Amino acid sequence: MASDLAVEDRNIEPRGAGSTPRWMSYRRNFWCLALDFGFFGLGMAFLGPTTVLPGFLTALGASSAVIGFISTLQRAGWLLPQLLAARYLADKPYKKPYIIVPAGISRSMILLLAVFVLVTRARNATLTITLAIFALAIFWIADGLGSMAWFDFLSKSIPANRRGRLTSIGQILSGVLSFVAGLAVEWVLGDGGPGYPVNYASLFLAAFGMLGLSLTAITLGVERKSPTVEKVPTWREYLPQLGRILKHDRAFGRYLLTRQVFGLAGLAAPFYITYALDELQLPDHVVGRFTSVGVIGVVIAAALFGWLNERYGTRLASLISIPITAAIPVLALLIPRWIHDPVWLAWGYSAVFLVSQASNSCYLPAWTSFVLEWASDTERPLYVGLTNTLNGITALFATLGGLILQWTDNNYPLLFMITAVGTLIALPLSVSLPEPRRAERKSVLA
Repeated sequence: MASDLAVEDRNIEPRGAGSTPRWMSYRRNFWCLALDFGFFGLGMAFLGPTTVLPGFLTALGASSAVIGFISTLQRAGWLLPQLLAARYLADKPYKKPYIIVPAGISRSMILLLAVFVLVTRARNATLTITLAIFALAIFWIADGLGSMAWFDFLSKSIPANRRGRLTSIGQILSGVLSFVAGLAVEWVLGDGGPGYPVNYASLFLAAFGMLGLSLTAITLGVERKSPTVEKVPTWREYLPQLGRILKHDRAFGRYLLTRQVFGLAGLAAPFYITYALDELQLPDHVVGRFTSVGVIGVVIAAALFGWLNERYGTRLASLISIPITAAIPVLALLIPRWIHDPVWLAWGYSAVFLVSQASNSCYLPAWTSFVLEWASDTERPLYVGLTNTLNGITALFATLGGLILQWTDNNYPLLFMITAVGTLIALPLSVSLPEPRRAERKSVLA
């Protein structure tokens, strides 16, 4: 890989005497980003936004609406601020400082939550839930702000025809590490673990440590200067630019519509684990098992979608991701009707999380890569910021899912059916999307 890029870089103007050759910085950045992937995924395995955290909130007595709201905070907090970040970064030739500072703030929130639970022993459930909402909101907002710079760093460090390889290696590494984490989670939450609430606090501390290692990996990357706009537009100039994109870039408009509809998959996302614990009466320690089994989905999907991205581009990867994602609520609905023995049900229901993690592995090589390849270097922050801010609207679906459960007296089958049908509506819409690598496109902002 490095030798291929070295040949490509012979015609690129060198950065100056004593600078790192482009092929060497590519190789270094490739592995820094892969390790960032791996340790971030490991941290998320311990934090468990769809497993550990809902289990913790369920133990505290949180309602379905609260659990759905926290899932909404995750997506909305991560996505909505990115349009602000895109404008702010428009004239910044170096983006890495704008990754490191927000990431440091976000990770400190997980440490705060862990220490609070250890010190107070979560005796006051209402106060603990409130602190968890605050810490997680800041965590996702800060991480979302840093992600704009992270995407730019990724785009200029790794060529488009090598990003599928990076995401495959990074997600497989994350998957292998998360498999071990899942075993640890199962033990910590089981009868042999430290007991509630120290068990959850221990997982939050482990998440903080692994997220810290992911931040360390990205700080070791070598960044080259980005092309920038000559002048940062005022808000009076900036907002019409967004309007021109939505009005004149029709292919991108179809992408945005398809992506919003695909977001209906989030209706049930935080409730697969609450269904297992509350309705199916599975023991708490299966959360770790679900994490480990989910790794199989990560590894398979990372290899598949990475190969699809490199070989065929983003369009086919997006198409395939839709039925895979729609299968999650279908499995959650059918497995308890097929398997009645509690021991076998605990294993069978793991398939829900296997497919769920496979679905999560599709976003970067399929949906996100479309935007990274569609927009030019100078337009990329604006396109990514606009995409993710609009996608933040879909974060409300998790709260809506929680309200559906409350309004229907916890009718999980109804929620799962609505989620499956809604997700599949994105399939015919995605057929009309272009393949960025083969499409001829003119800037609508020129």
